[in-house]
Amino acid sequence: MTAVDNERAAPPRSRREVILAFIRLARLKFLLESLITVALGMGLAALAGEGLRWREYLLAQVFISGTHLMTHFCNEYFDWDADTAHASPTAWTGGSRVLTQGLLTPMASLSAAFVALFAMTAVAALMPSAGSRLTAVLILALAWFYTAPPVRLNYRALGEVTTAAVLTLLTPGLVCYLQAGRIPVELPAVCVPLFLVMSARMMVMNLCDHEADLAVGKHTVPNRLGPRRAVGLIAVLNVAAYLLLIVVTVAGALPPVVGVAVLLTAPLAYWLVRGLLDDPLSDPARSNAVALRATLHAASTGFAATLGVLIQAGGDPLVGALLVAYLLLFIVLIAGVRRRA
Repeated sequence: MTAVDNERAAPPRSRREVILAFIRLARLKFLLESLITVALGMGLAALAGEGLRWREYLLAQVFISGTHLMTHFCNEYFDWDADTAHASPTAWTGGSRVLTQGLLTPMASLSAAFVALFAMTAVAALMPSAGSRLTAVLILALAWFYTAPPVRLNYRALGEVTTAAVLTLLTPGLVCYLQAGRIPVELPAVCVPLFLVMSARMMVMNLCDHEADLAVGKHTVPNRLGPRRAVGLIAVLNVAAYLLLIVVTVAGALPPVVGVAVLLTAPLAYWLVRGLLDDPLSDPARSNAVALRATLHAASTGFAATLGVLIQAGGDPLVGALLVAYLLLFIVLIAGVRRRA
């Protein structure tokens, strides 16, 4: 059974209600994740000695944020069955509930996804080089097929690494390519540990959804491994991320200020894993708490890496201002989620 099979007209609503439903459907709070990695890419370009290029920055930001938004609309449609089966969604998992509550029809979400796809394809065509255009197309394809058939990456235990790769590797890589025309040597040393952290974070999100996902045949990594082994892998990924940071920092591949900044987030990783070991799946409140911990941890590593890179580069005032704005936005977001929890 799919969203198409269950398509029904939503009851008549005012324009204001429709707009508010679309805003909720967009799940704007998650766009902060890609905002941070765009800022990281700009910081890495500054570290490579490049000044800010406004046109390239705006091009990258519009493309990445638009693609991220497209993914939300796409996921809401193609995850309709799993979201409907979810008896206890959290503030971070289980979808926006807009479609399952009948506030909008599934086709409205799919239509919005296609509009965003076509718009971002046009933006990708504006990229200044063949390499940047190919990278943009790869990002678009991975984002669309995260849940869309026939690939459905997150239904084949590939969704976690796909999201992590797009956010922490391809996004800053595209920004660096646009800003500096090359990939700085520091990028892998900074971004591979972030990739491991984000992979673990996405496993946590899917772990919170595992019962509903199993009910509809959605084979995420936690469902392939089972909850106990999934928690073990989440712990291993976090330990590997911080050990790698230590290695690349000591080896000189990563400036010490960057390595130390990210290493300071290690207590958040411990807090997360400890919560997982306390069985977060026993009730919705604990699942929500663990999902929040994973989100705090992943965002903090991105903030810390960007801050360290900016300090090492001598500081780009605009990127610094953006980072402060994102941090304030994140604090307000977390405070709002905690009040509603």
